[in-house]
Amino acid sequence: MELVITCGSGLEPLLAEELIEMGFESPKEGFRAVTVEGGMDAIYQINYTSRIATRVLMPLKKFRCFDDRSLYKALKDENWIKYIPKGKTFAIDANVNHPTLRNSLYAAQVVKDAICDQYRDATGDRPAINVKRPDVQLNLFIQGQNGILSFDTSGTSLTRRGYRIEAVEAPIHETLAAGLLRAAKYNKGEILCDPCCGSGTFLIEAALIAGQIPPGFLRTHWGFTLLPEHDPNKWLQVKNQADSKKVPLAPGHFFGCDFNRNAVRITKVNLKAAGLQGLIDVAVSDFKVYQPPIAPTFFITNPPHGKRLETEADLIPTYRALGDFFKEKGAKPSKAFVFTGSMPLTKEVGLAATKRHVFDNSGVESRLLEFDIF
Repeated sequence: MELVITCGSGLEPLLAEELIEMGFESPKEGFRAVTVEGGMDAIYQINYTSRIATRVLMPLKKFRCFDDRSLYKALKDENWIKYIPKGKTFAIDANVNHPTLRNSLYAAQVVKDAICDQYRDATGDRPAINVKRPDVQLNLFIQGQNGILSFDTSGTSLTRRGYRIEAVEAPIHETLAAGLLRAAKYNKGEILCDPCCGSGTFLIEAALIAGQIPPGFLRTHWGFTLLPEHDPNKWLQVKNQADSKKVPLAPGHFFGCDFNRNAVRITKVNLKAAGLQGLIDVAVSDFKVYQPPIAPTFFITNPPHGKRLETEADLIPTYRALGDFFKEKGAKPSKAFVFTGSMPLTKEVGLAATKRHVFDNSGVESRLLEFDIF
């Protein structure tokens, strides 16, 4: 089967790289997605072990779409009870760029009508809609006159790992944090420090990478369990094989701080949910006066950048102090990475960035700045 693996904008090359490491040949990069070929084993493996993917879509129907009538007709004659078992709810997520179907919600409504009408004609019943937590999530994508309706084998976004019990305002998504760590070439031997740790996402994602802990290990709901091809025994084999690769985390490798006492409390709640309490050291402290117990070799942080919270002018002293913190508290040599959505503030760090990586962060064009510390 052709599988479409979605991701955030800018993460496509990193996701392709990750899929190659999993054993997939010739992944094809698209816009916010990478395409591979594979069967149910691939669906299980990518859903459970990809740190960057947001959804694993299995195309059910490709069609030409000229208007709402051709959209309805293309999907009316499919056997939908095969994919939406009787008594189960469904929902449709739509992304449409079409000259006449200019409203994605309307296009989703047309598809819903086609599915429900076919279902009623075949069974006498209509399946119920549940937009918040459906049993079956379908994905409609229309670009020009080409359309694809896919089965979302993930169910809910793979960003939802299950450890984020609480969050600070404007937290970084788990899949984006993992992608940034890959872009920064983080490895488990580093002494990592996040001086603006927020709810602890960078710390937790780095620990999962270092411990080779599958990112899906806390999830209990998967869309693929309702696929007619689902094999529970094969799923357990894939899961157990991934779980068997876990390794103990070395102590003294993860440190973080935040001046906000509530943020540190939230981080500790999330660490406990992830089973990482006692393995990551977090402190209530302004990083300007924070002393990591061990000199870090790797800094990564997502400081405020004036888009949602403070203004950019208010944050100039913070960014200037970050550069000093890296130089004074880091091992020599070390690497530092700052992820921000503010171009003016990038100039305030006081260090020359050796690389700049561009990503989308919830609609904000952002950059991961890389600094060499000597």
